[in-house]
Amino acid sequence: MAEVYRAVFISPHLDDAVFSCGAEIDRLMAEGPVLVINLFTRFVGEVQRRGVVLGPERHGEELAAARFLGFETRSLGELDASCRLPAYRALGNLFKPPQVEDLAWLSALRETLFSLLAGLRYQCLYVPLAIGWHVDHVLAYRVFEPWIGLRDELMFYEDLPYGLIPHAAPLRLAELGPSAATGEPQVRLWRAWREAAQAYADTAMMRRLEPKIMRLAARPVVSAYLFRLMAFHQRQARRWTLPALAWTPRPGSAGLSEGRLRRKLQAMMLYRSQFREFFLDAQDCRQQMKRYAATLAQDVVAVERYWRASAASAGRPAGLRPDGLPLPHESPDG
Repeated sequence: MAEVYRAVFISPHLDDAVFSCGAEIDRLMAEGPVLVINLFTRFVGEVQRRGVVLGPERHGEELAAARFLGFETRSLGELDASCRLPAYRALGNLFKPPQVEDLAWLSALRETLFSLLAGLRYQCLYVPLAIGWHVDHVLAYRVFEPWIGLRDELMFYEDLPYGLIPHAAPLRLAELGPSAATGEPQVRLWRAWREAAQAYADTAMMRRLEPKIMRLAARPVVSAYLFRLMAFHQRQARRWTLPALAWTPRPGSAGLSEGRLRRKLQAMMLYRSQFREFFLDAQDCRQQMKRYAATLAQDVVAVERYWRASAASAGRPAGLRPDGLPLPHESPDG
């Protein structure tokens, strides 16, 4: 007999589902069992020696968060990008389009994951939008290309913490189709880049760089990289000639209550190795979430937004994938 769940969440890594959807998971647990399937959860020692926070302790953090919120967790056991290909060992390459080896492997990953899902029954399936363009998040999104716009149970979530960077969500949504950005603020690239670069400079990752001279030297380098990355994805969005998908936020979405946010923060902080990379403390995390909610004109402490895709037209422009994105032929540096 197939196992039955109120919802299944697809999480690229051991933390993404809770960081992005912790309040939704907490809410759904009152209605039935929730399953989180983590995709890229295998690491190798070489990456740990390079100082990257990837290691077996992350599985313990996932179990602690699962116990706290009550969800069931499973790992697909695929290699994390930083361990999978030499190209991804450079941090900047993690946010560029997938390498050709990954694209060739995508169908095998899809077969593995779809075989697992075929043995489950669930009402909703939550998948990352790949805001921020981390390659593992992009692959987690692209796995579901055959279902996008066709399956009613498919819901897409905004990836945190990347979605907290100003304009990251609108840029990604615009890239997914012209109708995706309906209601989203349209901002010129220079302004978007300036605000995103300033926000990134204030992240825990940058503020903890020592000594100070290293922190000061890193800012212009990171800012230049952000500009190239944002410009590349804006060009991708402009290549549209007609819509293929219509994206709409889930009706009735509302801000998080204080109690729900408190539980989400508690669950996030159980991922100690990751939380400290992105946030100074719980108050810093809360403030970043509130700033993002304010950009949506919502006077609430925090929001979690979820999106649906539907087929908007029968045809697609030549050279576009089933989800409407251009076929990979250009890199952010090209």
